[in-house]
Amino acid sequence: MGATAKDLHVDKVLTEFAMGYRPAGMIADMIFPMVTVDKQTDIYLQADRGRILRRQKTARSPGNEARRVERDFGSATYHCKNYALKDMVTIEDKANMDPGMIFSKVEDKAQGLLDDILLDYEIRVLDMINTAANVGSSAAVSSGWGGSGDPLGDVNTALDNVRYANGVKANKVLFGPEAWDTFRRDSTVRNLILGTNNGGGYVNEAQVAKLLDVETVMVSEAFENSADDGQAESLNPIMVDNVLVYYVTPTASIDRPTFGATFRWQQANLPAPLVVERHPYNSRTHSEEVEVGLYQDEKITGASYGFLLTAVNSST
Repeated sequence: MGATAKDLHVDKVLTEFAMGYRPAGMIADMIFPMVTVDKQTDIYLQADRGRILRRQKTARSPGNEARRVERDFGSATYHCKNYALKDMVTIEDKANMDPGMIFSKVEDKAQGLLDDILLDYEIRVLDMINTAANVGSSAAVSSGWGGSGDPLGDVNTALDNVRYANGVKANKVLFGPEAWDTFRRDSTVRNLILGTNNGGGYVNEAQVAKLLDVETVMVSEAFENSADDGQAESLNPIMVDNVLVYYVTPTASIDRPTFGATFRWQQANLPAPLVVERHPYNSRTHSEEVEVGLYQDEKITGASYGFLLTAVNSST
């Protein structure tokens, strides 16, 4: 990503392909609002909720000026790190490829690199939000959902916590896949949505969002192989057996609180925040390089606006 214009070619077609593609199950870009920033590192303002919700004396006596008030803001910083990977198309690849297929080969390389970039992004965000220290409150359920637990009651407790701790209703609920499987099959949930004796049907995200009175219910479906290279595969969901209830502002604004935000920077010499670059032929390696990269920082900006239910199936 540090090369100059004379060293590389930013492929417009492949870049547009990369920007429009999301591997199956990836939702990191839907968890936090995206904030496009002008500088790689900068300060952002944080509104003082106490000041915003404090009643002000608005009455004015005849002949007097209006009472002067101010809004108070705190501040924090972001730093958009450069995340990038590259691969190569060798002369052997080209020589053994059917005529006219070189673009498909480069496209395959770009797609594979994008998968790797987005998987890293997904893991960064899900690891962050599934850490109890990063949310305002967290709790294990009193009884596991797989036994005598109360999935709907537990989620409602989390929703109430966010609302009464912050003065704003949570608008998103994010389930790990195991938590979602149990919740959508729960008889109380099914009967409330589908009616008693519903014939064995299960509920979907949109129906649950309506039941919980939130804008969005999401399910993390992405998996990770946590084994080292060369070791036997160890495949597990990226999001563990948790449920996150939280509030984020629909659009970025300095006077609206939000649980988190993703800051993305477009480097001045590049045409898009996420780009595919094709480096010219390298005679030493007998190959052409393809690179995918972006500049980004994901931040918890208001921890109190999140509540994490942990180990919902395994709690006793």
